[in-house]
Amino acid sequence: MEREKQICQLYHYNTDSFLLTENSPKYYAENFVSKEINENSDQKIHWLNYHSIEDRDSIEKLAEHLKIDKLTVEDIYADLKRPKIEEYPNYIYFSVRSALIKDASSSQLKKEKISFLLSDQFLISFQEKSSDHFTTVRERIEKKKGKIRMKGTDFLLYRMLEAVTDNYFEVLDHITDSIEKIEGKILLHPKSDSLKKIEIEKRKLIELRKVVFPLKEITLQLDKSESQFICKENH
Repeated sequence: MEREKQICQLYHYNTDSFLLTENSPKYYAENFVSKEINENSDQKIHWLNYHSIEDRDSIEKLAEHLKIDKLTVEDIYADLKRPKIEEYPNYIYFSVRSALIKDASSSQLKKEKISFLLSDQFLISFQEKSSDHFTTVRERIEKKKGKIRMKGTDFLLYRMLEAVTDNYFEVLDHITDSIEKIEGKILLHPKSDSLKKIEIEKRKLIELRKVVFPLKEITLQLDKSESQFICKENH
């Protein structure tokens, strides 16, 4: 079931337990630091996910309480042509584009910008629209699968980027299956519109390449930035 656009989801967790709460952007703008983090100080990690960025006033207020640079807020709302990473003294800003199949007849992919604020204590993710990119991440936290509950925010970000990457492969598999079906139909019943359908799938592949290709370079930069950031936090 699609989540309400104006609902945010907050996980607190450590090795032994997790707590999930949902509330409005306005609530977390006022209470994320003063109440949610401070009153759950026994929890190692705090992950706040926005299913929409429509309430800019609340996001700006949250950023102010967290001492997030105003330029970062502008980046959250700016059009994204390539993945982006910016380092700040107390956090890292990172943004990527996700890719999903729009519909079988469309020559375009359904693309969405997802932004992250990473610190040693919390990770905040901003989705442009309500979608379930991180279902597997939630399952890992709730069912204590793998190492996620034993690791820090950097590992949480890694799992979230892995989920986005998995979407890329799902899109690629979908396009490949579509092309194979079209080719099979051409062999049995050649039709003039078959070439048009193949052209549509080729355009999707080109779009997917534009989304995926820049991520390799930025991921290497992120690995370096995270290492430097965590080293600074540990000193």
